[in-house]
Amino acid sequence: MDMNTQMTCTTIEERIQQIKRYLEGTLPAKDLEIFQRWMEESPANRKLVERIENEELIAFKIRYYENSHKTEDWQKVKRHLQGSKRMRFVTRYAIAATIGLLISVAVYLLYFTDVTLEAPLVAQQQPIMKGGSKAYLELATGEYITLDSNSHIPTRVDGAILKTDPKGMLVVEKEMQEDVEQEIKYHRIVVPQTGEYHVMLSDSSKIWLNSLSVLEFPVRFTGKERRVRLVAGEAYFEVTKNTRHPFIVEVENKEVRVLGTSFNINRYEQAFIATLVTGKVEVSTREKTYTLSPCMQLKEENGKVSLQKVDTREFTAWKDGWFVFKNQRLEEVLSTLARWYGIEVFYQKEKLKDLHFTGNIQRHIDISEVLQFLQKTGSVRFNLNQQMLIVSQ
Repeated sequence: MDMNTQMTCTTIEERIQQIKRYLEGTLPAKDLEIFQRWMEESPANRKLVERIENEELIAFKIRYYENSHKTEDWQKVKRHLQGSKRMRFVTRYAIAATIGLLISVAVYLLYFTDVTLEAPLVAQQQPIMKGGSKAYLELATGEYITLDSNSHIPTRVDGAILKTDPKGMLVVEKEMQEDVEQEIKYHRIVVPQTGEYHVMLSDSSKIWLNSLSVLEFPVRFTGKERRVRLVAGEAYFEVTKNTRHPFIVEVENKEVRVLGTSFNINRYEQAFIATLVTGKVEVSTREKTYTLSPCMQLKEENGKVSLQKVDTREFTAWKDGWFVFKNQRLEEVLSTLARWYGIEVFYQKEKLKDLHFTGNIQRHIDISEVLQFLQKTGSVRFNLNQQMLIVSQ
C-alpha cells in the first residue's frame, strides 16, 4: 500500500488523532511524512489544519452550534463523537475545555459541515469594550506603571517628573535646567489593543499613539538631537521647533528627521507609511533620502517606495476621534476596527475582503453602530458573537 492510499483510507477518527498530535508536536516521525503529504495534496487540507489552530474560531463555531436553532446539526456533531468514552462524561458546554474533543468538534464543523449565518447582525452576548485611554509605561529600570484615566503618578525619573492626567496624557517635565551630557536611557510606553494614549515630551513635542503601538523615548534630550523610536503601530507627531536640535523618529531601518512640523507614521502590517501635514520632513531608507512637503505621503511596501499627494485627514483623523475611510478595502477597514474594539474577524468568502467602503464614523461609538453603517451598502452582512465577527454576503 503506498502513502497516498494509506492516507486516503484513514478514517475520520484516525485523522482527528493525527491532526491533534501534529498540532501538539507529538506525531511520530514515521507518520509525519504521510501527514505532510496529505496536507500538500489539497489546499483545503492545509487550510483545515490552519483553521483548527485558530482556537477562537473553533470556540465560536461550537457556541454557534450550541446556541443556534439548528439543533439537528448539533445532534449530528454529537452523534459523530459518540464513539469517544469521554463524550459520555462531559456536557456540550464543557467541550471547549477538553482539547481532544475540541479538535474533534473542530474537524467536523470546519470540514464536514457548511455553516451559514442567517441573521444580518447578531448582538454580542457580552458587551465589547470600546477603545479608550489605556497604556502602560515600562521604565528603563524594569518597573511597570499602568496608565489610564484613574492613574495619577507623579514619578521622578532621571531628572524629570512623569505625570498623568484624566484625559489620557503622559507629561514629561524636566527638573534640571541644563542638559548635561549623560547616557540616554529609553523608556517604553505600550498601548494595547482597544487603547490609545497621548504623550508630551520634555521639549513640549506631542505624540498621539494608536492601538497596538509601542514608543521608546528618553525623559530628557541631551546632545545635538532629539531621538525617539516607534517600535510598532501608529503615531501622530507635533514637534516643537528647535533648529539646533533636530527631532528624529527611528522606525526599524528608517529615520524621519524634522525641525518643527506635524506628521503621521503608520507601521502596522508590513507597510511603512509617513504622511506629512505641515512643515517638512526627510525620510531616510537604506537606499535613499526623500524630502516630503505638506500633503505628501511616502509608502514603503515589499521593498518598493511610492510618493503621492493625499488628503491628510484620512490618515490623521483617528487622533481626533474619527474613522475616515475613502474607497478602502473591507479587509483594511475591519483590521482597523479589530485593533480598536478587540475583535477577531472571519470571512466566509475571501472575495469579501476586496469590497470597498467610503465614510466617516465616530471612533468612540459602539461597534454595532459601526457595523450597521457598513452594512447599509447591502453588499455585506455581519454576525457578531462576543469577540468573533463573521463576515458574509
